[in-house]
Amino acid sequence: MENIYEIVARQIDRLADGHVRWSACASREQMEAAFRGRLVLSLGIDKPVPSDWLAGVSGRAVLCLAGAGGLQAPLLAAAGARVTVLDLSQKMLEKDRRMAEQYGLSLRIEQGNMTDLSRFADGAFDCVINPVSLCYVPDVRPVFRECSRVLRPGGELLLAAPCPIAYVCDYAEDGNGGYYKAVNRMPYRSAAHPGQGDWVEFGHTMEDYLGGQLASGFAILGYAECQGEDITDLFFMTRAVRASAVP
Repeated sequence: MENIYEIVARQIDRLADGHVRWSACASREQMEAAFRGRLVLSLGIDKPVPSDWLAGVSGRAVLCLAGAGGLQAPLLAAAGARVTVLDLSQKMLEKDRRMAEQYGLSLRIEQGNMTDLSRFADGAFDCVINPVSLCYVPDVRPVFRECSRVLRPGGELLLAAPCPIAYVCDYAEDGNGGYYKAVNRMPYRSAAHPGQGDWVEFGHTMEDYLGGQLASGFAILGYAECQGEDITDLFFMTRAVRASAVP
């Protein structure tokens, strides 16, 4: 049976080939601003990361976790961070390689699974930045445990993810413009629903997102939401710090 992450890697490669919006590389204007110390960073949603969450990023060891695509890693490197990027998708990683060559950046580029960071030593990073991608793992808690392990005490985890409402509701057409109806229970697995083809996606509860971070030794210091055009197109971001002792 094919590994689920092999399917996800192929899925993301297809999306990269299709030039979906969130796979776009940083623009020259964004890069030049980052080089000048004016870093504006998106985690795959329309709302940028609050600027105070990124204070002092220069000189820090940063892991862009499932964060390839030529956006977050090059911008962070341009702002002075020491950046490692890990992703399943070779097509997305290639975007980072091209950006590194174009702008003379030093990026450590690795292909791998966000649930297994065994290649990295304990306390290897000051910050882990995770753009929207937890929807491609069946269980977020192993990811948080690994993030906690590779972060030094006091290190930070910044992430973005879909709110559960994105999966609870389906669109129903009624001849009058349609409406969204709550029909799915959480957690959500695309394989349990007809019509998904070979698409792999998982919807997680806020208990797993927030409780999972807390159980892995994080204290959540910041929370923000971003509403998209559709009523169920709702995302959130958290800023969490790793405690000095992990439970």
